[in-house]
Amino acid sequence: MDLAVIFDLDGTVINTDSLIFETFRYVFDKYLPGHELTREELHSFLGPSLRTSFSRYFERGIVEECVRDYRRYNHEIHEKYVTIYPGVEKTLARLKEKGYPLAIVTTKFRESAYLGLDLFGLRQYFDIVIGSDQVSKPKPDPEGINYVLDKLERSKGIYVGDNDTDILAAKNAKIVSVGVKWSPKGYVHIEQAGADYLIDSFDQIESVIIEESSRK
Repeated sequence: MDLAVIFDLDGTVINTDSLIFETFRYVFDKYLPGHELTREELHSFLGPSLRTSFSRYFERGIVEECVRDYRRYNHEIHEKYVTIYPGVEKTLARLKEKGYPLAIVTTKFRESAYLGLDLFGLRQYFDIVIGSDQVSKPKPDPEGINYVLDKLERSKGIYVGDNDTDILAAKNAKIVSVGVKWSPKGYVHIEQAGADYLIDSFDQIESVIIEESSRK
């Protein structure tokens, strides 16, 4: 199949919202005690890199400490808070059976991404997993997506994500962008970013792939 199907991880394949919120609360309790994170602030952390999020509140030296503590605590409580979205494994299995190359491009470190994938036995479906520690520029830069396309030797691709940075990364890589509508932030931001498709459930990805595969 000439078409590569690439996914964001958090908020797209697995539901890590509660994990992310709980971890940010832990870090803020330690480094900015007394600051109660609002719902809007918590939602703003879904998508951007950790350094981008913490840089809004702390100076550079503190940011690096926050990132280290975030990753450590996040790993400690990972299994307690992560769930999988309905239809994910069945859809991935069908796509793999049909011969589509599958990949993950995430702002997480690759080893952190493996934690979530392995929790639900999903690593087996992906040919490549690219984390933020493997690229020099985070989304919306297309570096990660372009790396996947190059390694898979594919000229066409679909990138599926829940944030505007995902949609913009796909556009910058000149591939098809698919926005998911199940993020707690809503989907107005990905609609405004110009997503080529919006889907209500994971299995609808198959319809998008069929339509795009039929295009000359």
